[in-house]
Amino acid sequence: MEQKLTFSDVFEKSFIAMQSGVERFSAIEIVINMGMSFILGLFIFYIYKKTFQGVLYQRSFNVSLVAIAMVITLVIMTISGNLILSLGMVGALSIVRFRTPIKDPVDLVFIFWAIAIGIGNGVGYFNLTVIGSIILTLVILFMTRKEDVETPYLLVLQLISGASEKDALSHIKSSVDRFSLKSKTINPEYSEITAEIKLKNSNTDFINTLQDNFNVKKATLVSYSGDLAQV
Repeated sequence: MEQKLTFSDVFEKSFIAMQSGVERFSAIEIVINMGMSFILGLFIFYIYKKTFQGVLYQRSFNVSLVAIAMVITLVIMTISGNLILSLGMVGALSIVRFRTPIKDPVDLVFIFWAIAIGIGNGVGYFNLTVIGSIILTLVILFMTRKEDVETPYLLVLQLISGASEKDALSHIKSSVDRFSLKSKTINPEYSEITAEIKLKNSNTDFINTLQDNFNVKKATLVSYSGDLAQV
């Protein structure tokens, strides 16, 4: 008759393993696991740089993805097969607070990708991490194809008081593929209009004629990621 393994038995075995000083991973296994995380981390580094579509590329964030994969691998190897260390690690990590803002939701995908790589390599599931990374790469490359990407631009237009707003907007609408009004502000000196537009073949010549022909005080065109708070 098989004896059931209780929680106390698992706890006792974990404690004995810690006291005996038996190493679960050899030096070669540690090097292999960490090396695989480094290689796949560099792969993530390249894919993130190639598919980045935000406003400002941060190399430091991309480098941190490689470090995350390696650190998670080290953590998993440390707590693997030992309940006491697992509980201790959970308690230690629970006091950590991450407050770095993530502006692009796609960045979260790469963070979780690096974490998954670290976990898989930490327990030696290299086939899972390699094949999974290839599949994720194909999905990301397919969804971020350059020909399917429409770069949004934000046009901030300041019209001198008394200028014909209707004529200026008609000129803009006829010069772009898409025009979407976002906000309008009026004061005694000028009125300010903010709109999202899509350019025709990246042509911005229409902005040059606004000041001379439509009494425009200032016209600003910027590329943005869809969040007005970033502008």
